[in-house]
Amino acid sequence: MCMAKYRLQSVAELARQLVFSPHDVRLAQIGRAEDLLHTLEPTKPYPLDFVVYRITDYRPKTGGDEMLTGAALQQDLALLIEVVSDTLNLVAARISEPVLDIDDVCEKFNVTSKTIQRWRKRGLPSRRFIFADGRKRVGFLLSSVERFIHQHQDQVANSANFAQVTDAEVEEIIRQAARLARSGCCESEIARRVAKRMRRSPLTMLHTLRKHDGAHPDHTVLTDAAPAIPVRERAAVLDTWRGGDSITNIARGLGRQRSSLYPIIIEARAHRVIDKHVTFFEDPLYHGPDAAAAIDEIVRQQELADAPSAEQLRVPRDLPPSLADLYRTPLLSKGGERALFLKFNYHKFRFVQARRRLDPELLRNRDLRTLENHLRLAEETKKLIVKANLRLVASIARRHLRPALSLAELISDGNLSLMRAVESFDIHRGNRFSTYATLALMKGFARSVPEMLAGNRRHAGIDETILESCADPRPARPADRLADRDQVRQLMTRLSERERNVISIRFGLNGQTALDTYEEAGQRLGISKERVRQIEQGAIARLRQLASPAR
Repeated sequence: MCMAKYRLQSVAELARQLVFSPHDVRLAQIGRAEDLLHTLEPTKPYPLDFVVYRITDYRPKTGGDEMLTGAALQQDLALLIEVVSDTLNLVAARISEPVLDIDDVCEKFNVTSKTIQRWRKRGLPSRRFIFADGRKRVGFLLSSVERFIHQHQDQVANSANFAQVTDAEVEEIIRQAARLARSGCCESEIARRVAKRMRRSPLTMLHTLRKHDGAHPDHTVLTDAAPAIPVRERAAVLDTWRGGDSITNIARGLGRQRSSLYPIIIEARAHRVIDKHVTFFEDPLYHGPDAAAAIDEIVRQQELADAPSAEQLRVPRDLPPSLADLYRTPLLSKGGERALFLKFNYHKFRFVQARRRLDPELLRNRDLRTLENHLRLAEETKKLIVKANLRLVASIARRHLRPALSLAELISDGNLSLMRAVESFDIHRGNRFSTYATLALMKGFARSVPEMLAGNRRHAGIDETILESCADPRPARPADRLADRDQVRQLMTRLSERERNVISIRFGLNGQTALDTYEEAGQRLGISKERVRQIEQGAIARLRQLASPAR
């Protein structure tokens, strides 16, 4: 079965339920899902109850008031149809109507496979069939393709038939392309920029220019284009740009025009947003005309109402000083949680909507800025939620602390569970996030703590044997002892000064006498025995990590 990435959790859950239906029921359900898919309007919201009823012919007793946007539904229903059909093992030759594969559709409508992929995202339903060669792959019912084309005639007309380019358009394309070639643009950049001005596909531009060059070998256009930027140079451009250097400086250093570097940057940014897996929980508020302003006002008002009290910011007496900062961030009230989760999911919702309208062949900088801004705002909101719940992680981590573990290690592991919980929490279910996160953390620690203990037991003997052998005064096996000492000396340089002191005292390195107890080491260093234990465990864990590649 293909691994689908759903935008809507409710549709993903529905798909998981459908695969358990009897064969004939599943076949009827994906047929109803296709009918629904053809009727969806991208800008219109649809109740979840309505979607479930249209597909399953069953009306849920308690479906809540969740609203799903037509744009997100279009893509997710198409995924649902393909995933569920994959479990049916449909044989194309036994279907009562013609079944087309991707190549058939490309040939019939004179479009590229990329165009077919865009049509699928806009609602062209596909199923998985077993074709005559015995392989299972994506296919389309002829009736579904014809219905889609009838409903999207404008899109199909713009994508299909290269011959639709008029003589006047060809002359303009050649004129603009020749000017760009003389200015130093490469072939792909010429196609992209001309396509943007002519409101055509870059593939159409390349086809037109290559056809012209073939027919007029004495007046070619693309032969004057600059050579394409090599892969290694493209990678260097990206690395330098990500390091903070400007495109102007990069172009000057490479001896290229800035315009030739922009597509590299645009493509990298586009891959980041297009490949980003984003799910969200929808809310009716998101469909209002001033949704962004309304949500920001809700957050602002809640911040004023949730001014922290002195009790909320009180630091427990037995808390290690390194964790005191966690208590300087106030806890969220129920209203504060709702406000931040509304904002968090709103920006993910807007990101998915904007990405849904994105045409990969006509990418613009302002479109990418919009997508990146929604991702940034969603991530900033997520950080606020996580920061307000870090003390919860510390509290639960302390309950799972064991002699062989460090609290910092447990908190680090718990933070990952907390961030996953933020992504999967639905405020519409009426629960507090702290309750949901507590369960997620308890479940995460129940799995990770035994693994940490087993790992520490497995490696502690190896690490301590090396350390103790270096301190052994006996001259046995001098070659081995010299190698061990060199290894430890090199690794010890990677530790902090306090970690080096603790390890040296505990294992008798650098001419010091080994101390058997944490209390004795603490008295020598002027710190508590518990702090000695923590530093030693952290240092050994770091040494193990540094030495692991060599083992």
